[in-house]
Amino acid sequence: MLDIDTFSHFIEDNNLIEKKDRIVLGVSGGADSICLLHTLSRIQKALEIRLFVVHINHGIRGEEASRDENYVKKFCEKLDICFFSFHYDIPRIAKDLKLSEEEAGRKMRYESFESVSKDIAIKENLDFNKIKVAVAHNKNDNAETILHNLSRGSGISGLKGILVRNKNIIRPLLAFSRDEIEDYLKRNSIDYMTDSTNLKNDYTRNILRNEVFPILEKNVNGNVINNFYKSSKIAAEADEFFENSAIKFCEKNLKIKGKDEFLLDKEALLNEPHIISTYIIRYTLRKVLKSKELGIKDIGMVHIEDIWNLAKSENGKKLDLKYGIKVYNEYENIRFVNEDKKDTDNDKYVLPEINYNILDNFNIKDIPKAGNVRWLDFDKVLENIVKYNRKSICINSIINKDDMIKIIQENIVIRGCESGDFIHIKSGRKAVKKLFTDDKIPLNIRGEYVVVAIGFDILWIFRESNIFGEEAGLDRTGELYRIDENTKNILKIEVSRR
Repeated sequence: MLDIDTFSHFIEDNNLIEKKDRIVLGVSGGADSICLLHTLSRIQKALEIRLFVVHINHGIRGEEASRDENYVKKFCEKLDICFFSFHYDIPRIAKDLKLSEEEAGRKMRYESFESVSKDIAIKENLDFNKIKVAVAHNKNDNAETILHNLSRGSGISGLKGILVRNKNIIRPLLAFSRDEIEDYLKRNSIDYMTDSTNLKNDYTRNILRNEVFPILEKNVNGNVINNFYKSSKIAAEADEFFENSAIKFCEKNLKIKGKDEFLLDKEALLNEPHIISTYIIRYTLRKVLKSKELGIKDIGMVHIEDIWNLAKSENGKKLDLKYGIKVYNEYENIRFVNEDKKDTDNDKYVLPEINYNILDNFNIKDIPKAGNVRWLDFDKVLENIVKYNRKSICINSIINKDDMIKIIQENIVIRGCESGDFIHIKSGRKAVKKLFTDDKIPLNIRGEYVVVAIGFDILWIFRESNIFGEEAGLDRTGELYRIDENTKNILKIEVSRR
């Protein structure tokens, strides 16, 4: 039974309120929120707390909404409690933000709670941690949430239902059923408003509340609401254990590259028990979504299992998720990326500067094998330029090094990789796509590779971060242009960053 003693004990047992806290209450005028307001008002002197009521008019129910607002305002005046009201056009906001009206309403409610909380903190010079937001979820809401999550394909995380506390949001009525709340109001002769939309089955939650649970209570178990509550507490303990295991794993095996890219060690992931792996994937997705200022609400177990199956498939496979997130299976890693932003970043890539020189006096022992300088056999390069252009070049017209460099500059290009590119190897030639595959170059960085080429014939392929010693990677010159004992002139290529 709900009374002040049981209510106070629940708050104390769960450390929901401390002395001298400021409590911002969301009060709609319905039974649950009026009960929350009344019970908190009865213990506010003992706890030395202050209450601030926030009422939201969603711009949906016309005169009925105004009736509710006026009732809450008068109720607060009677109790001498501060009252704030906010008016929103939720249908318009939902349309603009591409959300359901239910989601848009929730978003505006919590933004209003935060706004009032910040004003209180500033005016009273309080630590923000001393301000709590109290909402009136109860056992029935918890059961409806669990069944809704389960129906949508949730894992254990969804079975824990509604948390009694989530950061500064507290739910002091979560241990009490709707029947207990209405009974409390009846015993204390307190009226409340009824939202007519709650009686219509326009929303999934209303269908569960008005149709599904009455059938379960009548035909399965009359104590079903309470049993859901008990099960949710067990699920919450299990969820916390698996979540902590996932966090410890990701501290070692999840690499964050910039704001929009996350690399998860594939071998380590596949070596974990399946249940832990699902939590690791979920934790990683939360990190990705946080970078986009989104929550994980619309990511279900089906998406997590899809990523798990992707990790077990062959390299090169990818998966498209909501919000522009893509997941790639790439050799050692599963890569999560905000593709939209990465595409924008790639468009900004600037090719490096290339300088050429011709050497006729050299020591073959000085050939650079790494770094930003390469030596190639100039005469072999010149021969291939002639083949590519299918016309002769008058060797007699080359009277000095400047003429040589001019021919190089006119016939050699520096660019990104293109379809049809190839490089000469000892056994013939290899397509650049196969070169990337054989060298296990992830798809996401292939666009960063630069080629120095005659047509599609690659003289040198590299990535700036490789040749400047920042990280390892593909850095290769064509075998056809390798210097040997017969080389007479050297084409020196030097790369500089712009």
